[in-house]
Parts: sequence; structure tokens; C-alpha cells
Amino acid sequence: MEETGGQAGRNPIEPVKMTLESKFRFSCNKGLECFKSCCGKITVFLTPYDVLRIKTRLGISSAEFLALYTRIVDLKKTKLPFFLLNMTEDGKCPFIGEEGCSIYADRPLVCRYYPIGLGVLKGSEVEGGDFYFPIKEPFCKGFDEEREWTVHQWREAQEIDRYDFINKDWFDIVLNKKLRAADVDPDEKSQRLYMLGSFDVDSFRSFVFESRFLELYDVDDATIGMIREDDVEMLRFAHKWLKGVLFGEYTYPRKVA
Repeated sequence: MEETGGQAGRNPIEPVKMTLESKFRFSCNKGLECFKSCCGKITVFLTPYDVLRIKTRLGISSAEFLALYTRIVDLKKTKLPFFLLNMTEDGKCPFIGEEGCSIYADRPLVCRYYPIGLGVLKGSEVEGGDFYFPIKEPFCKGFDEEREWTVHQWREAQEIDRYDFINKDWFDIVLNKKLRAADVDPDEKSQRLYMLGSFDVDSFRSFVFESRFLELYDVDDATIGMIREDDVEMLRFAHKWLKGVLFGEYTYPRKVA
């Protein structure tokens, strides 16, 4: 997961591998001359929990948010589509205003990580497969501030652990090694189910409770009670169900006829 942007001709990603205990100085506030400069001409990939948080903040459905504020991109490495946040005609984030981010408490995961990037290794070079790296835009004055953080402290302050927990099964889906096989190409039905279960929690709730879903899948009463009212639980349920449908990793198997 990586945020890109900045001035043309200069890569803001520094070739420095960071761990959770690595330290850096950074602070963003209205007093900086660069305030809001990083909120434009960037690529913001949206996770399912990003979509849920923002659509709830705006008081609209998942489908409305996706239609109004996003576009779909296909990444060959994952073989599954992703959503990007649409920028305005002048290249700015649609939620940035004079006072800063209008959805700050519910901003996307990519924005929460900044100025740190997250890398994922497929091999065993790094324990757990994850590492971090600094993103230093040439215009950013935040690194001149005195506040010091470790990567661990930054993640904690930005609620990143909660986002990772809720998105965990989705990350498992998009990074599943089965999708990296050369002869694997998800069919149209699989892609439709992936889009429904990953990003559109409102439509997925209708799918579960207004179709024969609960007649076909073995879902316990406690889970049914949680997902009926709680969007976060519904989202996590959808991702676990998707792992079964796409890869045979069943948490909720089909009932025996």
C-alpha cells in the first residue's frame, strides 16, 4: 500500500527500510506553509473499511459513495479490481477545504499512514512480510517539526491497527497466492461477488437477508444478530464469506442438502 504524488521528476519515497521501532520527526498543522499541499494530485487506494467509514460520515449508501467519489482500476498483480478516490478537476481531494480535511476523523488508510508507506514482501526477507519506508515530499515542512515518533506510535495514533484488523480478511483475499498463478483469471461472477462483498456493505446486507442466503449457508444465530445491525461486523462477515467462495477457505460453509 503506497501513496504517490508530489512534484514531477522526484521520487518522494526514500530507499530506507523502517521497522516498528524506527524513529522519525513529523507534525502537520495549520501553521505550516505547506498545509493541505499533500492533499492533491495523489493516488488514494480505498480499502473496504475506508468506504464504510466515509459513506457513513457522509450519510449516504455505499453504492452512492462509490458512484460519486471513486473510479475502478485493475491491477495486474492482484487480478482483482480496486477503487481509487476521484480527485476534483483541479487535482485536489474532494474533501479538502479551507480548514483542511472535512472528513479527517474518517480519512482513508493511505492518508493515515502518511508520511510513512507500507510495503509487503512475498518472501521471507522480513519477519511477517511487512516493512515501512518514509515518504518525503519536497514541499513538506512537517519533517522540520520537533515531534518525534516511532512507526509503532504513529500507527497507534492514527488508528491504523483498527483499520488493519477490520480489513485483515480482505487483505488476505487480494494478496492470496492463488491469484498470482499465471493461469488464474477470476471470472465475471467471481469479480461481481468480490466487489459486492468487499465494498458495498448495504447491498451485501440485502443479499444476506432478502435472498435465500441464510438457507444455503451455515451461519450461527449470534453472528446473524451482529451482522443484522452492525456494518463493521457485516463487512468482516462478507470478507470471511468471500474467502470461502473464492478460495475454499470456509468459515461459513454451505449447508448439506
